[in-house]
Amino acid sequence: MKRQQGGFTLIEVMIAITVMALLSVICWRALDSVASSDQRLRASDAELTTSLRVLQQLQRDIEMRADVRAAGDQLMPADEPQRLLPGALITARDPGGSFSLEITRSVGSEGTRWQRVRWYQQGSTLRRAAGEPATQFPLPAPVLGQALVVAQDVTRFDVQAWQPGKGWRVLPVQGDGLPAQGLQVLVQQRDARGPQVFRRVLPL
Repeated sequence: MKRQQGGFTLIEVMIAITVMALLSVICWRALDSVASSDQRLRASDAELTTSLRVLQQLQRDIEMRADVRAAGDQLMPADEPQRLLPGALITARDPGGSFSLEITRSVGSEGTRWQRVRWYQQGSTLRRAAGEPATQFPLPAPVLGQALVVAQDVTRFDVQAWQPGKGWRVLPVQGDGLPAQGLQVLVQQRDARGPQVFRRVLPL
């Protein structure tokens, strides 16, 4: 009498194929999720790096602002009353609320050349325009047509000044008063995670 030959039935084979297919789908989805998470993290890191570079460049421009004494009375006449911001910093806000900051800053380490730099928001883009460096005042105006794009997806760009006894002041401020002791720079951007706010406080 012959022994019955062992093997898989058709149903068992179909079940095995189905299980393998399900495992393949699960593994594919897991890999896709990991890849998507990695892409989001890379994009987030790139956006964070860009925002930090923006704040660092703006901080350097402010720290390199021209000394009123070195520039003579071109930035602030001797008979001008005390004002909130140094003469090298000029702020403006258009009717739509967009803020701009113009800085007269030194160029190089000698302190004999200056240039005008303007930071401003145009739509959802933050731009930095610079004029040609010069050794004499008045300095050439920033060339807006050659402004560099420093950040995109910007929903707000603003600078506030800390005034003793009054706290943070929205700029520009009309009238005289005690000089500000610090500035708060704010850049707000929107990404896939929602609004992201970056701040930096600078002493004056």
